[in-house]
Amino acid sequence: MKMAASDAETLADVDTLAAVIAHSQIVVTAPRVRLPAGFDEVDIAVLDWIVAEGHRVGRNFAPM
Repeated sequence: MKMAASDAETLADVDTLAAVIAHSQIVVTAPRVRLPAGFDEVDIAVLDWIVAEGHRVGRNFAPM
């Protein structure tokens, strides 16, 4: 299968972008946790579960 010219150009652009990013001086720091002191891994796991359930259910629930 032959690649279309626009596909080849897109791949070249992506390769160029990847090379530029690899050589950039941009530094990404670790995200800060913005939870009150005293929260432990279990609390965070419960909050993550609540968020996941909210995404799963979406707007298909009856408000209380």
